[in-house]
Amino acid sequence: MERFPHLKFLQKVIGKPRLHGGGEPNPLSIQNKNNRQGHFGYLSGRTSQIKSDWEIQIGRREELDLAPLDADIIPIFLKINPDLVTYDFDLKQFGIEVISQEEEGYIIGASLDSFTSLNEKINRFLNEQHGGAKIADFWEIIDGNQWKPEHVLSDYLKSIWSEIIEDRVYKVEIGIAFDKPIGKAPDPNSRYYERSLQRYNEELVERDNRFFERQDEFEVFIGHYGRLTSDIISLEDSFCCEVEITGKGLKDLVFNYPFVFEVSETDEIIGVNNEIDEVGTIDLEVIAPDSASPEVGVIDSGIMEGHRFISSAIIDGNSKSYIDGDDSTADHVRNGGHGTRVAGAILYPYGITSIESPYQLPCFVRNLRVLDGENKLTHKLPAELMKIIVEDNEDCKIFNLSINSSVASRLKHMSSWAATIDTLINQKKVIFLISSGNLTKDDIRHYISQGKNYPNFLDESYCRIANPAQSSFAITVGSVNHMHFEDDDFESLGAEDEISAFSRVGTGIWGMIKPDVVEYGGGLVLSKTGNLVSNKESLSPELIRSTLSGGSAIGSDVVGTSFATPKVAYIAAQLLKLYPDEDISLLRALIVQGARLPNSFFENPTTQSVKHFGYGIPSLERVTNNTHQRVTFYNAEKIRAEEGHIYSLIIPEFLRSHLEEYDILIEVTLSYTAKVRRTRQKTKSYLSTWLDWTSSKVGELYEDFKDYVLKEIEESETVYDKDFRNGMAGWNWKIKSDSRGIVDGISRNNSTVQKDWTIIKSHELPNDISFAVRGHKGWDKSHEEVSYSLVVSIEVLNSNLEIYEAMRVENEIELET
Repeated sequence: MERFPHLKFLQKVIGKPRLHGGGEPNPLSIQNKNNRQGHFGYLSGRTSQIKSDWEIQIGRREELDLAPLDADIIPIFLKINPDLVTYDFDLKQFGIEVISQEEEGYIIGASLDSFTSLNEKINRFLNEQHGGAKIADFWEIIDGNQWKPEHVLSDYLKSIWSEIIEDRVYKVEIGIAFDKPIGKAPDPNSRYYERSLQRYNEELVERDNRFFERQDEFEVFIGHYGRLTSDIISLEDSFCCEVEITGKGLKDLVFNYPFVFEVSETDEIIGVNNEIDEVGTIDLEVIAPDSASPEVGVIDSGIMEGHRFISSAIIDGNSKSYIDGDDSTADHVRNGGHGTRVAGAILYPYGITSIESPYQLPCFVRNLRVLDGENKLTHKLPAELMKIIVEDNEDCKIFNLSINSSVASRLKHMSSWAATIDTLINQKKVIFLISSGNLTKDDIRHYISQGKNYPNFLDESYCRIANPAQSSFAITVGSVNHMHFEDDDFESLGAEDEISAFSRVGTGIWGMIKPDVVEYGGGLVLSKTGNLVSNKESLSPELIRSTLSGGSAIGSDVVGTSFATPKVAYIAAQLLKLYPDEDISLLRALIVQGARLPNSFFENPTTQSVKHFGYGIPSLERVTNNTHQRVTFYNAEKIRAEEGHIYSLIIPEFLRSHLEEYDILIEVTLSYTAKVRRTRQKTKSYLSTWLDWTSSKVGELYEDFKDYVLKEIEESETVYDKDFRNGMAGWNWKIKSDSRGIVDGISRNNSTVQKDWTIIKSHELPNDISFAVRGHKGWDKSHEEVSYSLVVSIEVLNSNLEIYEAMRVENEIELET
């Protein structure tokens, strides 16, 4: 047991939250309603033209040697009143399946009945009949199919689209949409459970049949032009695969296949290659981990399992190669390996030469080889590989993934790789630690030669985090320098605790705060002539090396986010020891809670500092333990949409004394996971349910905050004084939930790990501080519970004032449940 363990909240109140929203009807919709004849003529004219063009195209497909398509399923691109495109939005009553939600209310859809249902509603709108009112919110229908490449293709494929050659074969990854998932199973305690269960099972079977039918139809379509080169991977609302297809087939797929929402090039996925053969040695007695220690899955290039500094951490029989035709689990990457170094950084996160002998290893590592001897991923579809690995290793709860695509992640849809990782994290309750990705020395040299100096070149879009680091639920890890270097010929790119020049940065997709944290992964130097970027031994982390191709057992000869990530995996393993039975969301929350931005950025964060460091550098001590001056409370719970949970902490009287003026740091972190839909964009549409947290105002009484946050408690309505509350001072949170905090343009609510902090004078502290976690509707109408963890820390800065015990005693009394 830690000397100052984290404490559980004792107070919790559950109720229905007061969620503010709504607004006035849109003027354009009102205009359409007032001009029924004109709007009717516009919409019916468009549907008639699109249907006519589609019938002509269907009739010519056979003579043009195009794959067969269903004449009744017509692609459509339309614009809906953006105010109505909510997270659970669909167009089923109009006979339209939503394929993808785009920006500003635009919808990629497919009419499943040749516009029959839509035209019926358009006629009802004209005649002011029931069922036609919503047609006023159909603002545009775009004719033709020339809109599709812009909305379906990746940036790279868009750039070469005009050069596609019909008889050439292209390798691409394809995303195909399907209907949204069915809600949760019925409640066994329900009065009508048997009947509801039968209906639910029938819906599941019917949906599965339609899902497999769409897959079969897609395979027939692709088979006309090429072949699938991977298995089909199914997600909640879509499936994906890699294919080889002719240019002719690719054009037909993009322009005419109704259910496609994304076509992208296949990524090159690599680890960090080494250039130096550094020599080092040490005499150290190594003791095996405690038998109850967790095992961290290292998804990488293999591990030199016989290495004397690693062998005690390997459990016989758990290693596996996922490379087709190669059962070896050894690390065959030249010049010291890659996976061996990653595994070593988990076991020796602070290096090895400074360790006192004997040294007990902190955890086990599981060797899951996926990279070949050239340090490349040869498996066709990374999403498929992640699913296989997690399902093969169900007793493994932590996975380190220090491999990435070689280019920046895309910003429209979550990639199949990242979305699959999100699904696995939520379903299997595992945690992924993923490197943010690396810029090459040639990349950096190019930017500098163009006059874009460090760190400004990191603002370039190419320097964004690499797939799958944008994963919503993974902990993404970047790298910072551990020291500054300068001699007659070279100077380091960045000082101590500044971003490593190679470390890809955020923000992530849809404004998520990424990377989540950073660690020391090394630094680079620039020659004073400005034409050479290199690494130096003193700027490189000390790592275990594979000796299969010669060289020493340890060395400081390579840098990368690959080697920062396992240092955070080490922290996750220590947390799993302490909290083996808690939800994985608590591990995510505590890692981020224990992180701080370096230098002056902690007190004065900037937009750039958050993009570079996320929430900062985690401290094992803060992550796992407290001090006399710091106390941490947490709770791991489940919540539904349209439900609120309130937690409150009492502040000891002596800490609130007006005779003293201590600086008090308050840190709050919320972490959660949910089901995801890959065809949707923006965090709140991607998630089945999304959460946020809010706090009482400074001096706001617990009862008043409770009545403000929860509009209903135990079926009793509450009221609050709006004007009085608006006049109260709020906490000076650094990031805030509305992009209007100190960190301009970044909202914590866009992320699934939401941390914020403030510093206040002790005499300004109220009697108690309350926090609310609120569930909001995403696309899941069934209100299924999602798991979350809330962590709150209170710390006295720059003082020896002891508060831990007083806070513990003051909050042991359960006031209300």
